[in-house]
Amino acid sequence: MPDFQPLDFTSYNNQNQSPLFSVLPPEIRHEIYAYALSEYESIEQKYSKDTYWWRPGNTAALRTATELLRTCRRLYGEAWLMQFALAEHRFYLTQPDRSPGGTWPRGFKKYNRRVHEVYGRYQSSGRSGLGGIRVFAQLWMLEPGSELQKILDVQHFYPKRVAVTIRYSDFWFWERNARLHVDAAWVNRIRLPDSVTYFTVDFEMIERRKDEVNLIANDAVEKWFFERKDGAILTARKEDMSVSTWTGSSVLGGQRWVRDEVRPGQLDYHVVTVTWKLEQRNDCPPRPCPNLDVPRDFIQACPPFTQTDSIHLRNLQDANVSLDTPAAEAWQAMQQYYENAR
Repeated sequence: MPDFQPLDFTSYNNQNQSPLFSVLPPEIRHEIYAYALSEYESIEQKYSKDTYWWRPGNTAALRTATELLRTCRRLYGEAWLMQFALAEHRFYLTQPDRSPGGTWPRGFKKYNRRVHEVYGRYQSSGRSGLGGIRVFAQLWMLEPGSELQKILDVQHFYPKRVAVTIRYSDFWFWERNARLHVDAAWVNRIRLPDSVTYFTVDFEMIERRKDEVNLIANDAVEKWFFERKDGAILTARKEDMSVSTWTGSSVLGGQRWVRDEVRPGQLDYHVVTVTWKLEQRNDCPPRPCPNLDVPRDFIQACPPFTQTDSIHLRNLQDANVSLDTPAAEAWQAMQQYYENAR
C-alpha cells in the first residue's frame, strides 16, 4: 500500500506570476480544486451490469485524479486535503458475493488516522473529516446495528453526511416476494458521530412494489429519528423525501429473475430517499422507534410473470436461450430443453 503522507516542503515559490494565485481569490481556487479532485467512476474498472452492486453512480470503481497536486508546491499545500474531504467512502455490509470486493474501503482506518495526524490535530476543533460514507447493507447485517456502529466509531472519523442504501435484493426474502419488513433495532442502537448533520436512507424496490416501499418510507419519516453521540437529534420531513427510478439487469446471483421483468432481461426500480437533518430541540422523541411493516391487509400487485421466479443463467446458456428472449418464451424453451434432456 503506498504511503500517502503529504510532502513536507520547507519552502516554495509563491507562484505570484500565475493568474491562478495572483488574480483568482482563494474561494474561486477552492471551487477549481473541488472540481478537479472530486471522485469519478473509472472507465478502466467498470462493473458488470449483471451484479448486485451495479447501479447509477456505482457502475465502476471510484477514482480521484491527483495529477493537479503535482503541478506546484503551493497548490499541493492548498489542496492536498480535498481529495479526502470530498470523497464518499463506500462500505458493504453484505455477503462477500454481493460487493465488488471487501466490506471496508482499503486502508480506510490508516488513511483516516494519517489525515488526523498531519491536519486534524492542528485544527481548533481537533477534527478533520474524510468526507461522507455510503453503506450498502443487507438487512440481516444492518438490523442488529453493531456492524454499522463499528464504521461510525472509527477513531478520528468526523463525517458530515452518512447514507445507507437498502437495495431491492437486500430486503428479507426478496426472492420469495415476501412482505416488506425492516426491524428498527439498528435505528434505536446506533449513535452517529457528533459531526453528522445529514443522514439518508435509500429504500429501493422493483416498480411493481413501489406502493409498498412508499408506505415503508413514509412510516420511516413519521416514526424514526436518529441520535448523535452528543444527544442531538436528526429528524425527517416529508418535503425532504425524493424519488428516483432506474433500470437494471434482471440477472442477479447467477439467475435471471423473470418474475418481475418489464422487458426481456430488465427490471425497473423505484427508490425513495428519506433524509434526516439535525434539529434544534430540547425534547427527545419517544423511544423505541418501531419496526416498519407493510399492513397485512395490503393487496400486493401480481407479478407480470407467474410460471416461475427465476431461471438459472447456466441453464439458459446450455439451452442456447438468449437474455433478450421474452420471459414466457424463455420459460417455454427451457421446458422443451428439459423434456428433450430426459
